[in-house]
Amino acid sequence: MTGANDNRLKVAVLFGGASQEHDVSVVSAHQLMDGCDVREIEVIPVYTDFENRFFSAPFLRDIRRFKPRPSGAPEVFFRWSERGPVMQTLQGGAQTPIDCVLPVFHGPFGEDGRLQGHFELLGIPVTGFAAGSSAMAMRKDATKALVKLAGVNVLDHVTANRARLADTDALIAEVEAKFGFPTIVKPANLGSSIGVGLAKSAADLPALVAYVLAQDNLAIIEPQVQNLVEYNIAMRWDRDAQQVKLSAIERPKSGAELLDFKEKYLSSGGGSKGSFLPSEGMLSLTRDINPDIPAAMKDTIHDYARRAFIALGHRGAPRIDFMSNRETGEIWFNEINAIPGSYGFFLWEAAQEPLLFPELVNHLVSEALAGSVKRFDDPVPQGAYLLPR
Repeated sequence: MTGANDNRLKVAVLFGGASQEHDVSVVSAHQLMDGCDVREIEVIPVYTDFENRFFSAPFLRDIRRFKPRPSGAPEVFFRWSERGPVMQTLQGGAQTPIDCVLPVFHGPFGEDGRLQGHFELLGIPVTGFAAGSSAMAMRKDATKALVKLAGVNVLDHVTANRARLADTDALIAEVEAKFGFPTIVKPANLGSSIGVGLAKSAADLPALVAYVLAQDNLAIIEPQVQNLVEYNIAMRWDRDAQQVKLSAIERPKSGAELLDFKEKYLSSGGGSKGSFLPSEGMLSLTRDINPDIPAAMKDTIHDYARRAFIALGHRGAPRIDFMSNRETGEIWFNEINAIPGSYGFFLWEAAQEPLLFPELVNHLVSEALAGSVKRFDDPVPQGAYLLPR
């Protein structure tokens, strides 16, 4: 129960949603809520169901209620009231004042800018990337084009929509001309390696593209990186120092030809049959933190990370994934995760300037509060008046 003199910031943590990564969102959100500093933040859990409706109740802090959807919580919506931002129940109209919204979504409908745009329209502070940057970060081909302009190395690619399935010979010819086979085929708008496939030859390509387009409206085709090793790093903007702060580097370990969704999130197995024991998200993936790599490679990763982050709006605490050829040392930008699994807190705890999970959450919230201002005045300049004032 919150006391009358409770001056803690009231943060609505949103999670779930109509995404293939619904379950991962639930796990990540509970990790974050558990990691909040209860002396400074009062967490208000808000579950988003498969129809993207909001529900809130204190018992949503108990992950055992998710199988996968909880029941019994009242439906809510957000609005700006005379008291400022509030969360209000649909039936009964009970209001809960809030200071900020903190989304913990992965994939469409929560990480891709649509949710961020909703709260920006309402004027309610929301953490992380702004709506436009979130949308750009979700669209892999567009992100690559933007960071390439910023001087970051990227792989060539070919895109394919459903119309291209009518002439797969032309698609294969374009891939052959650009980089040949084997290729990686993946959705352009989904995350966490969902739907990723390997086309070892031209004969494999049409079926893989069709499979990806059953899940997304655009497929992206890239050359397979030989001797693949991945490097991931998170970043945030330090307003006081006016510079990008970087997390530790992680090097995921994988014996598979490509690191797919199940290996990322379910490699730790589960509980015994019939029990509920969720994966620990990205924590279940075996990895090297701060691996021993050449200084020049580390400098390149840091430089590319800073360039890409600034190009995309330097807000939040995203994670960038890079690919490298172990033999040649070449490095390419792969993708940026606006809301990484577990918010990448384990990378921040191992950074050169360590940041604990509660401190990371405080950073996200304070940044949102400082950068979100609701205007109440007439936005139309006098020279653009067409209607009487």
